Amino acid sequence: MYSFVGRSQDVVAINKRRRKVTLFIIICIACIIVAAVIFVLLASSFMNRKYTSYEVTREAALTGSSFVKYASYDNKVLRYTRDGISAHDASGSTIWNGSYNMASPSANVCEKYVVAADIGGKTLFVYNEEGQGKEVTTDYPIVQASVAANGVVAVLLEQATSNVINIYNPYDISNKLLVEIPTNVDEGYPVCIDISPEGTNLVAAYVCVTNGKIQSRVAFYDFTDVGKNTNCLVGAKNYNEIVISDVRFLGSGNICIFTDNGFSIWKNAKQPKESYSNTYKEKIKSAFCNDKYVGMVFENSSRAKPYQMKVYDLSGKKVLDLGINNSYTTVRMYDNNEILFNSASECEIFRINGVRKLSCKADGRIMHFIPAKGINRYYFVMDNKIQEIKLKKQSS
Repeated sequence: MYSFVGRSQDVVAINKRRRKVTLFIIICIACIIVAAVIFVLLASSFMNRKYTSYEVTREAALTGSSFVKYASYDNKVLRYTRDGISAHDASGSTIWNGSYNMASPSANVCEKYVVAADIGGKTLFVYNEEGQGKEVTTDYPIVQASVAANGVVAVLLEQATSNVINIYNPYDISNKLLVEIPTNVDEGYPVCIDISPEGTNLVAAYVCVTNGKIQSRVAFYDFTDVGKNTNCLVGAKNYNEIVISDVRFLGSGNICIFTDNGFSIWKNAKQPKESYSNTYKEKIKSAFCNDKYVGMVFENSSRAKPYQMKVYDLSGKKVLDLGINNSYTTVRMYDNNEILFNSASECEIFRINGVRKLSCKADGRIMHFIPAKGINRYYFVMDNKIQEIKLKKQSS
């Protein structure tokens, strides 16, 4: 005869263990849910936090010059004049500098590389993060220069009867001129260019006047084996009675074509195809972009707020539609997806969710307003100084 006493005790023990395991799982799930809720609340609070003032954390004096321009460069400030260029950190210390003599310098930045070109002259310098400048002398006057993330540079040159686009590798002593793209007068004059971050693709906008009407054309070039059988040309489109104002490479091989009445997005620079296009009746005051979004600011004469800002993702979906009260001189969008407005005395920051992060007046004349390294830190570049600021005074 069998005894079930021991077996009954085993069943009771097993049930107790099951209840403990079940309770432990329930507690773990509850903790995860509570932690997730707290995280969402904290993230939402951070993403919707507003500021009305700032404190200066560092400040450095700048020497005067009759011609000074600035740009954002790898979380630093790039400063260039007629006789040289330099990169400065938050303390105002010079990271690197280069000397040259240019009548009309213009700078273009891609990641850690900078090209400084003498517009109307025949000289340009390419600098890397160590400030090692490589000089290129062109045969014709420079109209525009655009640098890639590997230092390869595209240069639009003005000939007597037509323009030409040259691609240089200033770090290749034996073969600096990589590609030469002649232009046909019948197709128009190239007016703006941009080279891809990889240095393998180029987009150029042409303009011509036919029968008294302006026509624009955008052309796409590839310098790899993909374009070798078509003289590097891999795509083009005509824009009748429309002026192309700018062309920009965005992230993942996307390209934005800005026109006088809208913009279009193109995919795949090696086999370009227009994926989105939009035109507007409103007058466009400004346009901006980063690798994820394209934004336009319109004049709003019929509304209470003088300007209307609209931002789109690269599929053409509108992600922001917001009225802007204050007048401004500059608007830019950076990799952190913040939109920075500034006039000579005021600045505003908008997040991509439409929340106005900052609205304040500056203690001085703002020439440039850019993000700095670190949370809530930015640079004010003023007439004779650089300030690193930190936002403060959260509003209710």
